[in-house]
Amino acid sequence: MRRIEAGSRYTYLPEGCKLCRRGSKLVLFITGICNNSCFYCPVSREKIRKDVVFANERPVKSLDDVIEELKMMDAEGIAITGGEPLLKLERVREYLKMAKKLDLHVHLYTSLPAGEKLKKLNGLDEIRFHPPELKNPEKYEESIRVAKKLGMDAGFEIPAIRYEEKIVEIVNRNDAFLNVNQLEVSESNWEKLAERYRVVDYYVDDSETERIVKKYEKAEKFHYCSARFKDVAQFRRRLIRMAMNHPEFYEVTRDGTLVCIRIEGNEEKLKTAEKILSESGEEFVRFENCIETTPELDEEIREALKSEGLRLMIVERYPTYNRLVLELMEI
Repeated sequence: MRRIEAGSRYTYLPEGCKLCRRGSKLVLFITGICNNSCFYCPVSREKIRKDVVFANERPVKSLDDVIEELKMMDAEGIAITGGEPLLKLERVREYLKMAKKLDLHVHLYTSLPAGEKLKKLNGLDEIRFHPPELKNPEKYEESIRVAKKLGMDAGFEIPAIRYEEKIVEIVNRNDAFLNVNQLEVSESNWEKLAERYRVVDYYVDDSETERIVKKYEKAEKFHYCSARFKDVAQFRRRLIRMAMNHPEFYEVTRDGTLVCIRIEGNEEKLKTAEKILSESGEEFVRFENCIETTPELDEEIREALKSEGLRLMIVERYPTYNRLVLELMEI
């Protein structure tokens, strides 16, 4: 058993997990539509039960949006998820075709015993089956066999809600892998999880999870992924990859966040700010409702901007499409 960050450990790490650990896997949310209602589903209210597509935090209207996000994070692979992706099979096939042209590794999560549908997933490298609430895992055994015959790596990916012996038997019998995840708490599943488990911050209590996970270690190809691992390793490394693709005037923190000066005002005032910055030789990025520039901006330029009625703030934010602000201070 190899131990890695934040309590995670493994005897076998699928290629998709290796790329996730490096922060180099784009999460492609194919649809929020699903034929199940698992009590632990962490999909946000923004997406759940809605036929929407997201590439990481970026809403997707075309393939170009996905390609732009891939470039932003220097992605090495794609994780296709949902909802239930295979309810939108042709959409999945379209993205698989794109991924193969870009030579990207692709893994897919599904709650369906996909069977013959697997033959239509040309270019899929890895598939992870999820029996809803861990019921009837035997339905997936034949699909695991079919996937492996097609050259895919295959196995189960399940939440640590309870121990199910049949899952271990199936993976060991078919040389498949087993990924077990600590339950993550979100706005959409918090109440249901709190009814059943002791919740600490954004995950189910470690001691309760550990009791379940230890039993699953009987699987020969085993991987346990903690909720904290996704935060301190996987997500942080993706942020760092994205941050390094931003203009050099941004200050990049050790957590992969960006620090800059944000300038706000109406359209006319922002045009004035662009003129002042350009004439001063300062780099900046213009967004629809603001301008971002170096946190080292000269005091005289700051005062010139403020004298035009513009608002200046020191901002720390994620380097993601939605530019989520973590902290701001008016200056």
